[in-house]
Amino acid sequence: MSHAAAGRLAILALGAVLAGAGCQPAGPVATDADVIVVGAGIAGLSAALEAESHGARVLVVEASSVAGGHAVRAGGFALVDTPLQRARGLQDSPDAAYRDLMAWGEDADPWWVRSYVDNSREQVHDWLTAMGVKFTTVLPAPQASVPRFHFTRGAAVNAVVPMISEALRRPRIEFLWNTEATELLRRDGRISGVRTERNRTGGRRLYQAPAVILATGGYQSNLDLVRRTWRADLPEPARLLIGSGQHAIGSGLQLTEPFGAARIRMDHQVTFVDGLPDPRNPGHGLVAQNRAAIWVDAAGRRFTNEAAPSKVTDRAVLRLSPATHWLVFDAGGARQLAVRGAAWLAGKSLQQEILDNPALAKKADSIEALAEAAGLPSAALAETVKRFNRFVDQGMDTDFGRIGPGMTEPPPPALREPPFYAVQLFPMTRKSMGGLAIDHEARVLGGAGQVIRGLFAAGELTGVAGINGSYGGEGTFLGPSVLIGRIAGRSAVALALGPQALGTHGPAAAPPPLQPPVQPPAVPPPRTPAANLPALLAQQRRGYWHFGVSHALVTERGDACESCHRDGWAPGPALTTGQRLVQLESCTRCH
Repeated sequence: MSHAAAGRLAILALGAVLAGAGCQPAGPVATDADVIVVGAGIAGLSAALEAESHGARVLVVEASSVAGGHAVRAGGFALVDTPLQRARGLQDSPDAAYRDLMAWGEDADPWWVRSYVDNSREQVHDWLTAMGVKFTTVLPAPQASVPRFHFTRGAAVNAVVPMISEALRRPRIEFLWNTEATELLRRDGRISGVRTERNRTGGRRLYQAPAVILATGGYQSNLDLVRRTWRADLPEPARLLIGSGQHAIGSGLQLTEPFGAARIRMDHQVTFVDGLPDPRNPGHGLVAQNRAAIWVDAAGRRFTNEAAPSKVTDRAVLRLSPATHWLVFDAGGARQLAVRGAAWLAGKSLQQEILDNPALAKKADSIEALAEAAGLPSAALAETVKRFNRFVDQGMDTDFGRIGPGMTEPPPPALREPPFYAVQLFPMTRKSMGGLAIDHEARVLGGAGQVIRGLFAAGELTGVAGINGSYGGEGTFLGPSVLIGRIAGRSAVALALGPQALGTHGPAAAPPPLQPPVQPPAVPPPRTPAANLPALLAQQRRGYWHFGVSHALVTERGDACESCHRDGWAPGPALTTGQRLVQLESCTRCH
């Protein structure tokens, strides 16, 4: 072999090594965007909108066919000193909110808590309301000295949809739907883009940008990772249901592993203890709550104040052996059962779907028979109910203080009206309060505390920057995700376009939109799916998770195609911005 040939082979080999490691040789490169955002949940949308507002061309890479992430299933926002609070006569302040969050979280990050409480009004509340979000209700929360748990007209989907709508209308924001970021690229010692794969077609491509923002969500649907990082001071439950989003598998953590990104607070996790096994999604859980119920352990005994804050009751359940408990209530209490987390429950009778389902609930005309059906000690459960009823009659719970002085809610009823019910619940993963380490500019840090240049992160992937400490609060994930997303967007613009770009709102005219390659579909999308929809739903097609869930639901309900597909969006994929906007109007039909 000649020296020239050997040299060419060596160069090719070096190129292959660099490509395999996500690296690229030095030299000029054409960029596809100024900022790439991976993930279109509430943090990613906030980052994309913020970056675009300063003139950046933004490419959003989203693994699903729709935006919103887990936020569309979430509740409300913890906001400080808002017009709604003032209209209700509630006096709030950043200082009061800071004290509350630091006390509740116990080891929360002081800088990030201070940053959030000082900026939640302007940077979150006012920013969202300018997009059309309307906060209509403010409720108390255990971690707050004054009510500051803000809700829109229903769940957080009503806050997320206006954000998606705004992003779709922005000329400098482009979305890559059904696309996974499989690798981060590195050039000249900095992150320079992402390698992607279309999950419906398998098509692959590299996208180049001087700044990449990861907003891929948490890792609570990755049970292996959850168990490997389980906190040392609590026993690991034998049975653990999944209660997080479809894509909350820690993909952002995996993307950053080759670059030595630091992970912090990984054992800080929100684990709900009121998980009801989802009969339509094995291994997953629904949230089941009943204020009229008593909680009993495997021995048939009460073990905690059922009305105590979650940081008390959660630890009480997780310390049980086994870590499971039963809600026990009577016919009157059955009317207070609330179950959430499954769209298929909307409009359905909980009596028929849950209480009359022997796989989920046991029912009997006596406590002794109920104990036998639930596999609980009969004498112990009968004595527990008798003792609790006596506490109700006397107006004092001398065991756990649920009834008596200091109560914050109406006293519970006695359990006397048959039939009686027992519903077994299990711990359920929910939210990540740890993840990638970031600095105050949302730049991802390496193991030695150094900045990984070109890489930013926001949202639950960062554990919302430690704002919750060890105990998640009510509404303290969505609001912080918005704030950190906006900080990441500004920081990415400063790197990509220069700090001077932050003083402007960008050019009036947008550059030509990004043109991702057209990939031949693995399965031709049907234009008239009504006839062959059952056949499509029977297939396990990669990249069609949301399609399957949503269409199975409307099929079960008997909804007509025209209830969603209208105003120029015929049955078939939403391909244009106009069709996407029409599609958004159907989100609240399921969420």
